Amino acid sequence: MNWAFCSVISGLVVPLSLSGAVQASDGPIDHINPPAELIVEHAELSKAGSDGDKVEGYVTIWNGTAVQASLASIESAAFGTIVILQTDFRTGETSVAPGVVQIPGHAELSMRRGGIRLALKNPITPFDMLDDARLTLLFDGGEELEVTATIIRDGEIPTVHRHGEGDQSVN
Repeated sequence: MNWAFCSVISGLVVPLSLSGAVQASDGPIDHINPPAELIVEHAELSKAGSDGDKVEGYVTIWNGTAVQASLASIESAAFGTIVILQTDFRTGETSVAPGVVQIPGHAELSMRRGGIRLALKNPITPFDMLDDARLTLLFDGGEELEVTATIIRDGEIPTVHRHGEGDQSVN
């Protein structure tokens, strides 16, 4: 699996309790003193593939808590189905992620092309007519994060974000 985390995973699994520690970011966060919360730093949707019929989503989540977060699913009123995909970096094979996606405490999950990402299917409104789309991230334990995903138009590059390094555009 191609997991994009910022810190070393210790292997310790701790149940998640995030009451009051879940939010979506409304702007850049302080990377020198990041908040001790679960935060969506970026959410973007883009057409994928040469046929242009597929829509992929890229979400960057910072887990500033001391416990592991478990992303179970993502929903949106703009799409009938959203699945989390993963590409095995050794074989290049893409599959639906089994179960939940773990985000260790004090680590970041950065979805991107060719790694962990979202496949959004059955749009309610044609993708080309969307200005943005609300996503609801559902975590084991019942926590929810709502965020507005930016639409990346043809020719635009999704944001590459590395916690503490700022945002970059990559071709």
